[in-house]
Amino acid sequence: MRGSLDEACEAVQAAAAGKSKAEIRRLLTEEFRSRDVPPLPPELFEVAVQQIATGTYTPGEPLGFVRRTGLLRVPFVRNALRRAFDAALAEHGPEGVFLPQVVWVSDAVADAWPMMSRSLPHPQGRGLYAPPPDQVPPPARLMPDPDLRTRMPEVFEGPPPLPVPLPSDTAPDDADLVFAWLEDHDGTVAVCCAPGRIGVLEAGEAEAYLPLVRAAAAQDQVVAATSDISRTTPATVSVVPNQGLRAGTASPAG
Repeated sequence: MRGSLDEACEAVQAAAAGKSKAEIRRLLTEEFRSRDVPPLPPELFEVAVQQIATGTYTPGEPLGFVRRTGLLRVPFVRNALRRAFDAALAEHGPEGVFLPQVVWVSDAVADAWPMMSRSLPHPQGRGLYAPPPDQVPPPARLMPDPDLRTRMPEVFEGPPPLPVPLPSDTAPDDADLVFAWLEDHDGTVAVCCAPGRIGVLEAGEAEAYLPLVRAAAAQDQVVAATSDISRTTPATVSVVPNQGLRAGTASPAG
């Protein structure tokens, strides 16, 4: 399969000049299908797309190699393995085998939302919703919970350092936003991430968010968001707009 994967990626890379990432995704999907290449996990597929778009795809190099795409700072292979073993863990192991961690993203996550959303944390049984750009309210001020610095210090410290040494063609890494989601807690908009609640939106500014949050909740979804809490004071929260292939789509619940 590795040979067919390389051949598919090389074929698309040879024809990628002047094409958008959306066109590259379509071409790569068609090449995979024509060569009977099994579907890749979405985050690995997006790594291939990014490398092809920048002309840096290298045959034989594992897609799981930690190469920064500016989208997401988590080990890609670990996430793929986690999904593969989710069912077995649910049946044979405790829910806490994988400790929830803060996930760091960049603004570029909006461009690849349909691909990346399945790799992002969300509440059990509820999907993530990213609205079309024209439905996104302005950024709102985050009011962190009083005990947050003690309970979740990593959100203030910023993302973990990249491995050393880095590949020579590593892209600039700007994945320094905390990925979060928004929920309605008795009329306040709570900002949550995988390890727990971060805080709430400032009351006056939250009014613009409540209709969106409640509409998502009616569909068993939570609104995808990011926060600049590690780099800005006062911190703000922004809804993730879906600027990808299917505007306004939600990730599957799980």
